[in-house]
Amino acid sequence: MDIAKELLQSKILIVDDVLSMRSLTKAILREAGFAHVFDTPDGQEALKLMRKVKVNIVVCDWNMPVMSGIEFFKAVQEEPKLAGTPFIMLTSSSETSKVKEAIEAGITAYMIKPFKPADLLKKINSLLT
Repeated sequence: MDIAKELLQSKILIVDDVLSMRSLTKAILREAGFAHVFDTPDGQEALKLMRKVKVNIVVCDWNMPVMSGIEFFKAVQEEPKLAGTPFIMLTSSSETSKVKEAIEAGITAYMIKPFKPADLLKKINSLLT
């Protein structure tokens, strides 16, 4: 997939409690040419990082200890400097109630695991342009 050169400079944050999932997602993004990919194991750590680094997009798991993906999203929305950051919720759950909750909360995009790398890249590209 061709991604505009300037978009490849975007800062992407991956939030997932499973190290292998963070590593896989990071590898997909680096392979596509993204130079600034950060990752954290939970929402609390992600919030700390976002207060220090201007992140352009978040790719986040739903089910995590400490702070779930939806709790993290809501915490981000409460901070004026962070609110509005595009947010892709990744989850293994396709439950209608969770999809509905994500939409009602204002989640930008929702993807079911396992996902195809090309689908993730398309979603990121569309949210950054």
